[in-house]
Amino acid sequence: MRRLSADLALLAVAALWGLTFPLGKIVLETLTPFAYMAVRFTIAAVVLVPLMLRRPVATARRDWMAAAALGVVLFLGFALQKIGLRITTASKAGFITGLSVVMVPVIWAVWMRRIPHQRVMTGIAAATVGLALLTLNGSLAVNVGDLLVLACAVCFAMHIAIMGRLAPVLDTITLTTVQVVVAAVLSVLAALMEGSLPGVATASALVWGMILFMTAAGTLAALLIQAWAQRFTTPAHTGLMFAFEPVAAAIAAFFILGEVLVGHQAWGAALIFVGIVIAELNQGRAEIPVEVRR
Repeated sequence: MRRLSADLALLAVAALWGLTFPLGKIVLETLTPFAYMAVRFTIAAVVLVPLMLRRPVATARRDWMAAAALGVVLFLGFALQKIGLRITTASKAGFITGLSVVMVPVIWAVWMRRIPHQRVMTGIAAATVGLALLTLNGSLAVNVGDLLVLACAVCFAMHIAIMGRLAPVLDTITLTTVQVVVAAVLSVLAALMEGSLPGVATASALVWGMILFMTAAGTLAALLIQAWAQRFTTPAHTGLMFAFEPVAAAIAAFFILGEVLVGHQAWGAALIFVGIVIAELNQGRAEIPVEVRR
């Protein structure tokens, strides 16, 4: 029951993250990616730090460093995604980001020093063909935004895999807070370097409302749920639940922005989704539950 609850919770996280793609694209019409991230992560940090301080938990120095490194990976993933989202569409960004869950079994296989299952390789092949159909235009040129989001997918795959290792041994609040604080500091520094923070003060109430919603749902709730849920499920199960993110992004982009994937892009998106499911389906049966690997 705990694994089922964890998987359903991660499915809800995927739906929330899918919704942030079209909302984030609207926000990025007013703010730069780093200014947007600075506000989002700083608000989240202000909420989380007092919670962490109220429940002191003995944490080894190496665990603090590992959580901080995870925060750097989180920052890089968000930065690449938000910069790319300014150039590409929300629906395409959602499916390309979804490739991260195809990469997780490969990273996990390398980490565990074992050959990826044939199903994983089949899923990767399908997703690769889908990526080509989704991103290549008639002249076989690739949108720079698509490449940035693809790099973001690599970062998020690493985040899922590392989280699978840290979640069972670190307090959920501590793990989440350290990540968010590191991402907030790096975002503020980046925004200061480009001089984009003043633009935050002139943002409309609608933009602020979207930022607050995405901070509460897409950052605070989502990362806390992920850190808790990955204590009771495997990285492969996490990847399978996160396969719903690009679908949620496409649905949200259609209703909010009117974006529609047509022709070869629609076929590419479908192949990516099929590849994700093929690569992840039933992988968890061969894995030791995360909570046992302490």
